[in-house]
Amino acid sequence: MLTASDNRLLTLVEGDAPMGAMLRSHYWVPAAISEKLVSDGAPLRVRLVGRDYVVFRSTDGRVGCFDERCPHRSASLALARNEDNALRCIFHGWKFSVDGKCVEVPTEVSDQKRFCESVPIKAHPTREASGIVWVWLGDSDPAVFPSFEFMGLPECQRVPMRQALHYNWLQGVEGTMDSAHVGVLHTSWLREIARGSGHAHAAGENRAPRYEIDEQPYGFRYAAHRSLEEGGIYTRVNVFVMPWFGFICPGDKPDGDRTAIFSVPADNEHSVHWMVKYNPYRELSSPYQTMFSDPANWPPAPGTPENVWGQDRELMRHGSFTGFTHVTTEDFAVASSAGPIADRTNEFLNSGDLAIVRLRRQLLNAVREFEDGRQPTLADHAAIDYGSIRPVADKIAKESDWRSITA
Repeated sequence: MLTASDNRLLTLVEGDAPMGAMLRSHYWVPAAISEKLVSDGAPLRVRLVGRDYVVFRSTDGRVGCFDERCPHRSASLALARNEDNALRCIFHGWKFSVDGKCVEVPTEVSDQKRFCESVPIKAHPTREASGIVWVWLGDSDPAVFPSFEFMGLPECQRVPMRQALHYNWLQGVEGTMDSAHVGVLHTSWLREIARGSGHAHAAGENRAPRYEIDEQPYGFRYAAHRSLEEGGIYTRVNVFVMPWFGFICPGDKPDGDRTAIFSVPADNEHSVHWMVKYNPYRELSSPYQTMFSDPANWPPAPGTPENVWGQDRELMRHGSFTGFTHVTTEDFAVASSAGPIADRTNEFLNSGDLAIVRLRRQLLNAVREFEDGRQPTLADHAAIDYGSIRPVADKIAKESDWRSITA
């Protein structure tokens, strides 16, 4: 259970909210799928951490990111012409180069060049990695870029997707770090897993995992242990990386496909669910390459309270545990059902929620350090080996140390 003030501190990102300021000041933010940006194509309007921006690909292929509003009369630059490595506002023709300089003001009758130098256009540094455009929104120089393992893989070994959702970002992060729900919410998916090899089906047979948590310079990793009928323990080691990354281990085999999930705030009541399926060993073995190549195939967003979030009771009568057709939509639906900002003041938690309690504590510590004028302890990016972070799952002997499978 959280106090109302702590819940606000964790969730609110708009305006002068401390959490929003901390996220913008210390972390690179995913903004767009790279392939959606076409040279000289339409700028893309994005809402990130409570503020509005446009991202675009210039004539020569570079990616730019500006505050959405033209500094002249506040017209949206999503309407701008994208040409000659610059955006030109369609209202009065003011032109801004991809590197963030005002280069033309047709309506200025005096020294236009000198006037251009005084125009306060705000451009933000960008990076492209793993098919995603990342943006630095802070006022200081960008932090070290977190080069996770999936960012260095060829396209055949990783694929990204995104889905806009109507609930607060923390609800998505918490769901990612909740191993206990897998054996219940995803019952139908586990039935399919049980038909193949591996031990992931144990999550459905033993719904009360025993947790062990190791704090790390980036956040924490935690093991969810489930005893197997044939002996030994099925251990899933997932990873939380500040401020929103969850790394989920393969379901069946130690060398199977992994998932990186990051729930990023759009504003107080909306978030963007990012997912990267990847395999560090070989080409993706699952159908995700085909599925995610077309947004029409992405896990659908849930419905509204009026239609019970899109739940299909007819499906349930025919064997579906939840009434949803996609395992990820199940996550979306339950998070959405808690409301745009979940009321955590009347929760009643149990031992299955230890990872959620830990991530809340780390986020609260970080934002309080920021409020005190300090760099958050878990934001020392230069000291973190992001590329070595890897979730794993395997069967181990009862007397084994689970850390032996994390190398």
